[in-house]
Order: sequence, then structure tokens, then C-alpha cells
Amino acid sequence: MNTSRQLVVDADGHVVEPRRAWATVPEQYRPVITADAHGYEHVVVDGKEILAVPLGTLATPGAHFSDPQSFLALEDAHRGGSDPSARLIDMDSEGIDQAVLFPSVGLYFWALDDPRAAVPIARAYNDWLASYCAVDPTRLFGAAMIPVQDPLAAAAELRRARHELGFVAAFVRPNPCRGRSLSDRAYEPVWEAAEESAMTIAVHEGSSVIVPTLGSDRPFNPLVLHAVSHTFEEMLACAQLIAFGVLERHPQLRVVFLESSGGWVPFWLERLDEQAESFGAFCPELRMAPSEYFARQCWISYEIDEHTLPALAPFIGEDRIVWGSDYPHHDATFPGAVDTLRRTMAPLPPETQAKILGVNAAGLYGLPQPQQQDQRRHRGQRQAQTRTQPPVKQG
Repeated sequence: MNTSRQLVVDADGHVVEPRRAWATVPEQYRPVITADAHGYEHVVVDGKEILAVPLGTLATPGAHFSDPQSFLALEDAHRGGSDPSARLIDMDSEGIDQAVLFPSVGLYFWALDDPRAAVPIARAYNDWLASYCAVDPTRLFGAAMIPVQDPLAAAAELRRARHELGFVAAFVRPNPCRGRSLSDRAYEPVWEAAEESAMTIAVHEGSSVIVPTLGSDRPFNPLVLHAVSHTFEEMLACAQLIAFGVLERHPQLRVVFLESSGGWVPFWLERLDEQAESFGAFCPELRMAPSEYFARQCWISYEIDEHTLPALAPFIGEDRIVWGSDYPHHDATFPGAVDTLRRTMAPLPPETQAKILGVNAAGLYGLPQPQQQDQRRHRGQRQAQTRTQPPVKQG
């Protein structure tokens, strides 16, 4: 339970989609999950495999892919990923007031080429996530899946997620999809919809050899691929969104880079500023220094144990830093994420710590002020009483 009176917002938590999340997808495009003799679960859509991992291992803190004897199936994943009531208990134990939620399996539908599959899958996921968040809409907030395979349909789904489902963000991956990078002009309807709807765009990577990924053409190693994909892909996406004029054309667009560490930002912005001095003529829509676009429109999520945070915060800007738990993924710190973050931030002034803990994320996503713990407890008691009362007979 958060007793510090400081707002604590998890800017990047995850859900774990149960099989029923895809129940409304037309049968031809419905994701099929099957396990092999080695414990790997294969996610296949219309004959195309998009993911092959032990899903329960992926979604259980402290689990390891290096030990096949310990592999867990989807149904054995950490409970809070698919059960919102269990998640709220875990959030209380960590002292987290609010969380913005991203998918696990859903990160990999970026590999699909056919919009006829991508569109109904995105709608089904968003509907399921809305039902998950509805258990406590003052604490749980969705980040929408948008089917970028069809940019017009993606823009429509973004608006639906914002206005009908109450989501606070839409996520994109930094990798190419159908050969298009995020800077492609085909995505203009998506950025326009996000800007008009005040919907934050969250750039979130997922390590994969199926989705086009930097480094995947070199000798394969899970450690190297994960390190390269999450950070370098987002660095490239940041450069492209700035240099190709997306942020210039959409000055109200808000972009957050998640789960890629934060230490790269000062170096990368300085590098881009330097390159702009020599090569800026190749980017005619670049009207400001790259670092100025970042300061105006971008945020970065730091890891909770990233020890460069106190040193580099002044170069990034204390208003531009958020944090994410990655709960309940295998490499998440649980329990103890917030305590670890507090130790990491200890050298920073209290005002800066408060911003990183929750104030910045609340502003980035436009979150409502959370209820106090005693209000939540009383509301829960009232709901429990209502559930146990016999129905009133009519007539």
C-alpha cells in the first residue's frame, strides 16, 4: 500500500492475454496457441507463426528461458497478468497507485502482413483489455493495439480506443511493419488521430527474430538480440520521428519510449544535434535541433535500477522521465520494484523524485487523480455488500 503520499504511476506494466482474449476474432484469423514437446508455445495466425516461447515463463517474474525444465505454460503464468483483482493486490503491495498496461503476446502481431487478420485481432484485444481495466478504472489504464497494417483502420481503432474504451495511449513498435518504418508518410492518419484525440503514442519493442529487428542478421544470441533490439530500435525510431518531420508536422503529438533504458537519451540527442549541423539539409522539415523536439514532445522510461539516472536526469530534463515495472514479465523486479527505484533515485532532490515516481507519467497519459486508499477500501466494501445482498423481488 502506498503510504508515502507521493503519487506512484507505473508507466509500463503488462497484461498476459488468456486464450479467451481472441474469442471474437473470426476463426480464420483467430490466434492458435499450441505447445510442443519442449515446452515452447507457438502462436500462429492464418498459418503464420508470430511467436514461439513458453508463455508462462515469459509472464512470470524471476522465471528463466535458459532452464527448459522450469518452463511454464500460459495457464501457469503469474496470476496478476490476466486477473485484474490479483494485480491490484500486487500493486497495493508495491505501493503503486496507477498502471498503464501493454500486451505480452500482442506485441508480436506486428509481424502480420494481412490487415484482414490484424484489424479484428486489435479490436478483440482492446475489448478484452477494456474489460480488464474496468475492474478499477481509476487505477488501471489501457494502451491500445492499433492495426498499422492498415493505417486508416489504425487511426479509426485509435479513436475508438480513446473515445469509447477510455484508453490513454496507443502503442507502436519501432520495427518496420510491412516494410514501413514509423516515419513513413502512410502513417499520417495515425499521428493525426493521436494528436486530435490527445492520445499518447508509446513506442515499445519486443525482442524477436520474426519481426524485422536490428542485429537479427548477425550471429544469434538472446542476450545480444534483446539488448540491441530494445535500445537500438528505439534510438532509431526516435531519430526517424524527429529527422523525417513527424514531430514537426504534429507539434501536439506526445511520444514516450519504453523499456529501452534511459541512459542513451543524452548521448543520442547530442549526436543528432551534431549531425544536424552537417547533414541537416537532407532533412528539410527539421526546423529545430533534434534535442528541442525531444524536449517539447518526448518522454523516456528509465529502468528502476539504472544507476545513471541521478547523473543524467539534468541532461534529459526531470519532467521527461518516467519508469515502468515490466510486471509480470520474467525480467521484472517483483516484489520490490518501487523500493528499488527509490534507492536508485536517492541522490536526486525530493521534488525530482516525486516527478519520476508518478507526476510525469500522470501528465504524459492524462490520468485522473487516483482515489485515496481508504476511499478504495470503502468502495470495495460497498461493492462486496451489494454482491452478497439478495435480489429485490418486484411486484
